[in-house]
Amino acid sequence: MSTRSVKVAVTQAEPAWIDLPAAVEKTCMLMKEAASNGAQLIAFPECWIPGYPVWIWSRLIDFDLNVRYIKNSLQLDSLEMVTIQTCAKDNNIAVSFGFSENDNNSLFIAQALIGQDGEIKVHRRKLKPTHMERTIFGDASGHCLRSVGDLSFARVGSLACWEHIQPLLKYNTIAQQEEIHVSAWPSVTSLLVNH
Repeated sequence: MSTRSVKVAVTQAEPAWIDLPAAVEKTCMLMKEAASNGAQLIAFPECWIPGYPVWIWSRLIDFDLNVRYIKNSLQLDSLEMVTIQTCAKDNNIAVSFGFSENDNNSLFIAQALIGQDGEIKVHRRKLKPTHMERTIFGDASGHCLRSVGDLSFARVGSLACWEHIQPLLKYNTIAQQEEIHVSAWPSVTSLLVNH
């Protein structure tokens, strides 16, 4: 067993709600801060960009809000993603982050692992959105079972939220020889207090 140390920054911050440019800017700001404090990896929550759509749990479908959410969700092949990749490379930090992925105006709960070289090592989608998440997010396909990627310091993997309750998904991640696991859950605790 290896005894090497890895410094990981865990993000506990409010997202830039439904504002893609501000979300990318805040992501890069936090990446720079983590790197300046010696972190090799920074982890962000589920749907960090553009924020977890917590309203789906409390009211009927809100078409106007859903349209805004779709427009502010991140596309994998976009200038916004390139900005995050460039920030990772420029600051020599790896990043694991969750985002609402807009793929031809269909949304998916997605995760990306970007290496210190700025390259996307893993892109995956949550296989089955949980309960009310299905009102706006689609199911993933089998290619998303690859959830672990090689970084210069470790094999890093991730799952999103209730995927951690699925024994076979956890087994699949372990079978990929994961050394560091990013357990991504939505950043909504303060919104749920006293409800």
